[in-house]
Amino acid sequence: MSKIVTWKNSNGKLLGNEIVDAEKQLNIKFPQDYIEVVSNNDGGYPHPNKFKFNDKEEVFNNLISFKEDDYSNIFEVLEDVSDRIVKGVIPIAEDPFGNLICFDFRDKKVPNVIFWNHEVADKDSEKSILFICETFTKLLNMLY
Repeated sequence: MSKIVTWKNSNGKLLGNEIVDAEKQLNIKFPQDYIEVVSNNDGGYPHPNKFKFNDKEEVFNNLISFKEDDYSNIFEVLEDVSDRIVKGVIPIAEDPFGNLICFDFRDKKVPNVIFWNHEVADKDSEKSILFICETFTKLLNMLY
């Protein structure tokens, strides 16, 4: 990764098979660039944390955790939005307003990074998905 991103208030390193177990349960394979970051900064808050796409400024608040006892773990988040999120869209981060940054696994094994708008999802789950970029590394490089 070319951009310097520091992570604050993380749960630290993942020590077990949390990511592998999640991949098995979700029937997906997370990209390696994402695994490297989340393995060392589970639940962390990036600095810098703003990015622009679609002519709007957004905030990357925190990585979603893989630790079972974290209230914001991947399975709790998925359960909370299960009635509104499209199957194959997997949350990886949150903004401070209830929206999610996700991987879109619907069309290919290597997922794009998308923005999931919770307010639009209440009306139309497909229209709630907005493309951000092709990879997690590109997302980190967009931060300012």
